Amino acid sequence: GYKTLISQVFDPSDPNIGSDVQFGVTAALTGDFVRHEEPHPTEADSPGPWFSLDYAYAMEPGEAVLPRPPIK
Repeated sequence: GYKTLISQVFDPSDPNIGSDVQFGVTAALTGDFVRHEEPHPTEADSPGPWFSLDYAYAMEPGEAVLPRPPIK
């Protein structure tokens, strides 16, 4: 198994990226989102536009443990 990974990828062209209130944006967590105007090749309900992202997460071997929710 793998350790639990909780993350997100940010758009480097976002005009608000420099004012991230959690200071969690790093160069490693940005990705190039590609806009496509044509219909999605496998999702007929998505005529366009749609975005794609090619990004690889590095998973660390270990036990998967989910975080405790802050509100029950």
